[in-house]
Amino acid sequence: MNRERAETYLRQLAEAELRRARTLPAASIPARRDTARLALVAQALLAVGAIDVGTADQIRADLELAVAVRQPSQVNQASPGQRGLSPDARMRLARLMRSSRGAGTGVLPVSSLSTGQARAAPPRASWRAVPVGQMIQVRDDDVRRELLVVAYVQSADGARFTTAGWPFRPFRPFTAADDRGASYQIRFLGEMRPRELPLSPDPPYRIRWLDLITAPGEPATRIDLDPQIPAPQVTMTRKATSPGELMLDIIAARILTWGTALPQDHPEHSAAAHANLQAFVSDGPGRVVAALRAAGALPPASPVPGQLAALCDRLGIPGHGITEPPAAGLPEPWQSLLTRPRRRTPPAGPASGISAATMVELPGLDGAQIAILGLHHGHGGTIVHMLASGVTREGDWEYARGVRPLPVLWIRDSGGRWHATRTDGVSPMWGDTREIMVWLAIVPPLDRGTAWIDVVATGSSAQVRARLPLSWE
Repeated sequence: MNRERAETYLRQLAEAELRRARTLPAASIPARRDTARLALVAQALLAVGAIDVGTADQIRADLELAVAVRQPSQVNQASPGQRGLSPDARMRLARLMRSSRGAGTGVLPVSSLSTGQARAAPPRASWRAVPVGQMIQVRDDDVRRELLVVAYVQSADGARFTTAGWPFRPFRPFTAADDRGASYQIRFLGEMRPRELPLSPDPPYRIRWLDLITAPGEPATRIDLDPQIPAPQVTMTRKATSPGELMLDIIAARILTWGTALPQDHPEHSAAAHANLQAFVSDGPGRVVAALRAAGALPPASPVPGQLAALCDRLGIPGHGITEPPAAGLPEPWQSLLTRPRRRTPPAGPASGISAATMVELPGLDGAQIAILGLHHGHGGTIVHMLASGVTREGDWEYARGVRPLPVLWIRDSGGRWHATRTDGVSPMWGDTREIMVWLAIVPPLDRGTAWIDVVATGSSAQVRARLPLSWE
């Protein structure tokens, strides 16, 4: 990896985008659109560790500022053209206007910024994760509703239940009692953490069960915190994979989660969805490949760019921008998703609102520690509940995964079919624990009767395969 070359490439791209913006009418395109290509490449370089956040943010802010000041009508904070600027760029523009009113509107150079050192992560506290897979009754005045509890997890961020889907609406706190006679309050945190029900105070780690009482006069629902579940089989294989190849695998999974969702029986819907897929992909893969090449994040002989080009061709996506010739073959997971059988009726998936009791803590990959807490199936498909540490929140971009670093995750079911994963939700990160809840959708959803799944997680130095027996409730 060559961080200096990565930064140079990003600055050269910013200069090229600025030259392109200068050829357009001053008021034709908002400033933020002029930086869309830069943002895509910057996020990809951030994801592979080729540049740091401060450098990427400053290069983008400088470009936004340079584009904004070339438009004479946009000289105050109320100007419509500044609504697309980042906060950093708006502050810089305000300072510039105060210090140089009356000056010309020449192009500003992209300035330099030294990289800083990332703060070390605190030691991870021990985790306790228990699959639950149990429906509880919640009473809200005269209304009774069901809530599926998927797992119980206890970590440095406290103890909480994870639930399926988004709760119907805020409900009153209810209570729980453990096997030692201690009592706890359970509350709904609202839209910031809708899938978590924290317990207060934090229980001891070794309690054996909890009795939930959701309303006065209601019978208690016992949650067994010492269930007997089959132990997963976990194997780790040392396998060197470049950061760039991992990034391209993520892009392929994102494209495939679009492609596999295309309607198959309604041509008019399929045409519209395919047009949306083409617009989403555009020339982004080619731009990312070029940036990864410049940063030294891709081996010169890597077959993955050609495989990604072949995937785009197979899906009928022209103009992807990858210059390598399409490869003759595709990785097995990609090929499996492309060749899934067409059905006139939806596949026989698990019934809505059921949970698969399973749990495994994966060996650490690239500094990230991940525990799979369980699965649930609902209207949104099959969702994996995970707890992760040693990660940070990721910005919103085309190939966002919610947090990074996060190993590339593929699922192989007991029928031999492969499934991709995409982010379905990420909880806010509290304090300095660097722990976070992540929910991944399995695409396509699992079928009824799936006996087990292999979770294949790939990092830069190793690949982990965990076989999880599924017990559907």
